[in-house]
Amino acid sequence: TETKPDGTVFETTTWRDGSTLTAETSPNGRVETVEKRADGTTVETVESASGGITASVSVPKSVGSTRVDIPVSKPTGSMVAVIVHPDGTEEIVRGSVVTETGIALRAEGDVRLKIIDNAKSFNDMADHWAKDAVEFASSRELFNGVGNDAFGPDRSMTRGMVSTVLARLAGADTAGGETWYAKGTVWAVENGISDGTNPEQPVTREQLAAIFFRYAKAEAPEADVLSGYPDAGSPAVSGELGFDDADSISAWARDAVRWCVDNGILNGVGGNRMTPQDLARRGQVAAMLMRFLQATV
Repeated sequence: TETKPDGTVFETTTWRDGSTLTAETSPNGRVETVEKRADGTTVETVESASGGITASVSVPKSVGSTRVDIPVSKPTGSMVAVIVHPDGTEEIVRGSVVTETGIALRAEGDVRLKIIDNAKSFNDMADHWAKDAVEFASSRELFNGVGNDAFGPDRSMTRGMVSTVLARLAGADTAGGETWYAKGTVWAVENGISDGTNPEQPVTREQLAAIFFRYAKAEAPEADVLSGYPDAGSPAVSGELGFDDADSISAWARDAVRWCVDNGILNGVGGNRMTPQDLARRGQVAAMLMRFLQATV
């Protein structure tokens, strides 16, 4: 650490592999950081005194897709990374997650980013257990409200809703179509996540686990950081489920439920129960999405 006469503070961290991180903090509050990794990846970030955050990321072709961390002095759950394309258009990075020190995402090649607070306001979320998860999912525009400034966290999810949310997460265009869920359902069928039947039927907790299980398989190798991906192949599972009602989980859903539980994506409910045939609620799906992304970035 070095402090200049004008009050500017320079901090440099060097790791054993030769990677470095330098931070320059000006007296006016402006912070500029430069991360240089041993593999050639560089991440340059500027946080202005007013709180605006921009970053330039360069990842060598030999590295491919890699996780990068953008430092933010006061990260919030509704912050999200936005790609600024050369033509000026912008694209939300729906897979970006909030950490204790900033925003993390997977990047490839040369990317310009900015970090924004994309908070959505819902009048029925103030004291709900899924408040943070809904804030996370809605700020990434994976979920919309149900009208009248409400999110409806305890409403059930249909198969078409889940397909559409996951299609958005994968970057598919879900706008248009004969129904609002038509394109999402087509995407889910094409990617082996759903058979496309009964899109307006509510989905159960065990069905939701199976959908996430198939989605993880479709998204490999990006999901290979999850347990069960030693070779970035199909999710593998083992062991027993310790829930009091484990015997009530359908045979076809057991591997999916076990995989979701093993990776912290799906939790039981009160009394050490899974309640696999209960309907999945919008708040529950938002929580699963947040946990899934936190595990895969």
